[in-house]
Amino acid sequence: MDRPVVVGVDESMASLGAVRWAADEAARHDRTLRIVHALCWEGPADGQGVVLDAAADARGWQPGIAVETVTVGGPAARVLQEQSRAASLVAIGGRPHDGGLLNSSVGAHLAAFAHCPVLVVNQGERWLTEDRIPADLWPGPPSADRAGPGADPITALPGSAPVVVGVDGSPSGWRALDFAYDEARSRHVPLVAVHAGHARPHSAVYADLAPWLRSHRDVDARFSGSDEPVLEALTAAASTALLLVVGAHRVGWYEQPRPNPRTQLIVHHAASPVLVTRSV
Repeated sequence: MDRPVVVGVDESMASLGAVRWAADEAARHDRTLRIVHALCWEGPADGQGVVLDAAADARGWQPGIAVETVTVGGPAARVLQEQSRAASLVAIGGRPHDGGLLNSSVGAHLAAFAHCPVLVVNQGERWLTEDRIPADLWPGPPSADRAGPGADPITALPGSAPVVVGVDGSPSGWRALDFAYDEARSRHVPLVAVHAGHARPHSAVYADLAPWLRSHRDVDARFSGSDEPVLEALTAAASTALLLVVGAHRVGWYEQPRPNPRTQLIVHHAASPVLVTRSV
């Protein structure tokens, strides 16, 4: 069964940035890209036009990937949560600069209740090139390289910034580490595993990770211990990261794994895109 990469879109520049991230993921893992627009009374009347424009951009960005489009009636959070049942990943733009409907509250909802990993592309308009984002919507100086330094041919994402992953020794932390390793390896960037807070000594977490780090030498990986609280440490690390990866923790023994409120705050406040992992 082909579990597609699903991306939610509206008319914002931020959601087009999320489309490009999702197209990269679809190309990297040889999956179909499914572009979804939720039709509701707040949204644009021409939902089909929204998804078709996004599909054209995705095909131009990653030629050769299979792309399908879907328009569904209902609130975006509920529509994308339902789409996540058959997806390998759900991506969405977060904290859009131009006030799009798919804001970080939808991303936080999906991080809590989706049935697959969730990628919230914060400030997604940063990943658009000169031809797709008006100058008055670009948040940086006019001469800034919107793709970031060191961009490589497969993607406009920065080619030198690391993937950062939060680790704590829990099963969800190990799953996040596996996801982060895959992202770092396929993008040819370093990996930084960050342990924060005082729940466990940094030395104990590093001792657990050391065998894993030694067996994954194809990625430049290192461990970093921080005495700051988890939220502050990870959001600080995200300020210079290509991607921040965090795990979904079980809340209650009888419930499905889902992130605690701290993880949702990370989704809201991190400067980089945030990948919230869970089993598929």
